[in-house]
Amino acid sequence: MLAIFIIIPIFAMFVAFIGNMAGIGGGALFVLFFLYYLGLSSFYASGLSLIAISTSSIIGSYSNIRHGFVNLHLFKILLAMGLIGVLLGSLLSFIVPTAIFKGVFGFIPLTIGVFSLIATIKQRKIKNYKIPKNKFGKDVSVISLIAGAISGFTGMGIGGITGTYMTAVHKMNPKIIFSTIILAMIITSIFGGLLHLGTINFSKDTLLYIPFIIIGAAIGAFIGARVSGIVKSKNLRLFQSLVIIFTGLLAISIYLFI
Repeated sequence: MLAIFIIIPIFAMFVAFIGNMAGIGGGALFVLFFLYYLGLSSFYASGLSLIAISTSSIIGSYSNIRHGFVNLHLFKILLAMGLIGVLLGSLLSFIVPTAIFKGVFGFIPLTIGVFSLIATIKQRKIKNYKIPKNKFGKDVSVISLIAGAISGFTGMGIGGITGTYMTAVHKMNPKIIFSTIILAMIITSIFGGLLHLGTINFSKDTLLYIPFIIIGAAIGAFIGARVSGIVKSKNLRLFQSLVIIFTGLLAISIYLFI
C-alpha cells in the first residue's frame, strides 16, 4: 500500500508534464493508470483523471497567461460548449459498463492522434501559423461540444480534439491554441470531475489518492509549461500527435493482452 502512494505522485507528475507540453491534459494516461493499476471502475477513473487534469491546467495556465499565450475569445467558446458537452458525456459514462468502456477507450485517442499526425506532416512547410482571430465559425463551437462530451465520457481533457482541429484545420498557432485550451480545461475538468466523483461513496483508501495526485500533477505541470514555452510550435504539434497515438495504442494493447 505504501508503494502506491509513492508511485501515484510520480506518475501524476510525469503525465502532467507531458500533458502541458502537448496541450492535451494527459487524461488518457491517467485513466489507464486508474483502470488497470488501481483497478477502479471507468466512472471513478474518469473522475479522478479530470481532477488531475484540472490541477495541471491551473499550474500550466499561470505561466501561459503571463507570457500572453491565451486567446480570450476562443476561451469563452471552449468553456461554454465544453461544459455542455462534459455534462452529456458524464451522463453517458454513468450508464456504460467498465468492460465496454475499456474496449472502446483506446480507439478514441488513436483516431485523434493519427489525424493530428497526418495534418502535422502536411503542414511541416508552414513558416508562420495564423494568430487566432476574435471571431470563429460555428464549426469551432460544434467541435468544442464534441470534445467536451468525449472528455466527460472518457476522462480525457478537451485538448486532443480541439487542439488538433484548430491547428490542423484552421492552422492556428499551436502555442496560443494549446495555452487557451489548457485554461479552459481548468473549469471543464473540475466540472466533469465533480459530476463523476460527487455520485460516488469514497473508501478511505481511494480518498487518500486525491492529494497525492494533485501534488504530482502540480509539479509536472509547472515543469511542462516552462518547457513548452521555449519549444518551437511545429515541434509541439508533432509531440502532441505522437503522444496521442502512443496512448491509443497502449490502451488497445493493454485491453487485448492483459
